[in-house]
Amino acid sequence: MSKKFENFGDLGLNAPQFPGQQVKGMSIDQIRTLIKKQRRIKGYSFTVPSGQSTQNIQLSGTARILLGIAMLPNYKAAVNTNPYTVGFQNITEVTLKINNEIVVENLHPNFLSNFLNDDEYNYLPRPLSGTDQIILVFNNPNLTENVSVAFYYI
Repeated sequence: MSKKFENFGDLGLNAPQFPGQQVKGMSIDQIRTLIKKQRRIKGYSFTVPSGQSTQNIQLSGTARILLGIAMLPNYKAAVNTNPYTVGFQNITEVTLKINNEIVVENLHPNFLSNFLNDDEYNYLPRPLSGTDQIILVFNNPNLTENVSVAFYYI
């Protein structure tokens, strides 16, 4: 029997530390290089008060490429509604700045949510250095609203 189809042992795991060695005969350094190129996701949830507010975002020091962003409203919906199909109700604008570059400016957050997007996230590739200044600025003329944001990066 090939190692690829081994049983998973008594604990149901038996996963090797470097699985590429078993299947493709890769070296540990090659596997580490491959892992560094895998997509990562960092999520944030915060309350956006009435008025303008700023959120500073910290990604991992190993982050080298921003792939994109996804944003979802996070509130208790009425009986027959779902916040993911209704969209943002109060926040009217969002601005994303990365290292003083305005990437998204005064955009309604529904354009960054699944409400108007068929993909997992909005593709906004940008180079990162690991010590980046990432800022989200929200304009909310109405009631406080909760938002969840996911940053996709390599």
